[in-house]
Amino acid sequence: VNFVNNPDERTAVDQFGKGDKYFGVTTLMVTLPGLPMFGHGQIEGFAERYGMEFRHALWTEQPDAHLIARHEREIFPLLHRRALFAEVENFLLYDFFTPDGTVNKDVFAYSNRRGDERALVIYHNKYADTRGWIRVSATYLDKARGALAQKTLGEGLALPREANAFVLFRDHTTHLEYIRACSALHTQGLYVELGAYQRHVFLDWRVVFDDAQPAQAGRRGAADRRQRLQLRQARLYHAGSRPLQNARRGRRRAARATPTGTCGSGAAGSPR
Repeated sequence: VNFVNNPDERTAVDQFGKGDKYFGVTTLMVTLPGLPMFGHGQIEGFAERYGMEFRHALWTEQPDAHLIARHEREIFPLLHRRALFAEVENFLLYDFFTPDGTVNKDVFAYSNRRGDERALVIYHNKYADTRGWIRVSATYLDKARGALAQKTLGEGLALPREANAFVLFRDHTTHLEYIRACSALHTQGLYVELGAYQRHVFLDWRVVFDDAQPAQAGRRGAADRRQRLQLRQARLYHAGSRPLQNARRGRRRAARATPTGTCGSGAAGSPR
């Protein structure tokens, strides 16, 4: 069971507040394997601690409408996708390497998969800025071989290695969409810049191929026209670090999108 408070501890709002730190740890709670459990009054922002000995509330508190609305926008949609996060078979933790080669232990990064669905979650649990790379997983026991093993980010996400393969993915937190070369995620990893208590939940990963054959692209139509546009954008953007606006907001907006954060891959993925 995953939880951030219980009747024997201080309430969630007392421990983590109502800002980005709270939503960061709550994102971990609902995207880690296991069963997420919300404490009494957690969503409403109640500060009074409840225990089994309480017959009724002693404080007069009103639900925080703004806090509830943020849950509805940022947390509840993830709960609808719990099947992607709940199991451990494809779960991997990753080290976050800073430019000087050290591991920043304040950054939590992990991936999970279910069928063709993929997720990558990153959270910076400190009031500071940081930047670095997610390249390889932490060491784990491969039970099939009975030996310790590691996987690259590309392997952890089960991405193809072909040079003409690109992957598109969406950040649930910012609603920005990214395009990266699959080969770069295998060999170089993903470059990320994080502010204080900043998080990313990358979802809706889909692989596309440049010079796609019918077996890869399917029938010609609107979806393929969109794919060709995305591939043209990939050739312009994958070597840089500029995220694309969510494609659903329209092609023109996607081309003009101005990112609020940085997420890149490859040596050219440094911020501009």
